[in-house]
Amino acid sequence: MSDIFFSNIDEAPVPPAEVRIRSLTAQPRRDRARVDVHFALTPFQQRPNLEVSIADRDGREVAALSVVEAIDAKMDFTMHLRQAETSGHYTVELLVFYADVEAQGPSNGGQPSAGQLLAKARQVVDRKSVQFEIPPNAL
Repeated sequence: MSDIFFSNIDEAPVPPAEVRIRSLTAQPRRDRARVDVHFALTPFQQRPNLEVSIADRDGREVAALSVVEAIDAKMDFTMHLRQAETSGHYTVELLVFYADVEAQGPSNGGQPSAGQLLAKARQVVDRKSVQFEIPPNAL
């Protein structure tokens, strides 16, 4: 088991199947190209993996990040939108999962890619999404 530190002794870390997202917020910055994403998880016994993505109104991914074996239950990130015109409605989604990649051996004699192994081994324990808007730029 990894070293897990927690500050509130009233909250014992939970096993992987019980890890939950407590909060998720997204706040666009004044430059309209970056978004501050904040989230909190329940204290955990084993380090979870995280995927955070931002999609536009049409469902196209415009920003993404991954965290392998998160150390802290509370995190803040600045995500950069990959488009010139950023006004509009967006959805940020947080996915919390565990993956036992070692248990996924090669199949049919071939070597699967890391992405294939991860997709096959992923066990999602929680997901949450919130919407936010970047208003049109007032000149």
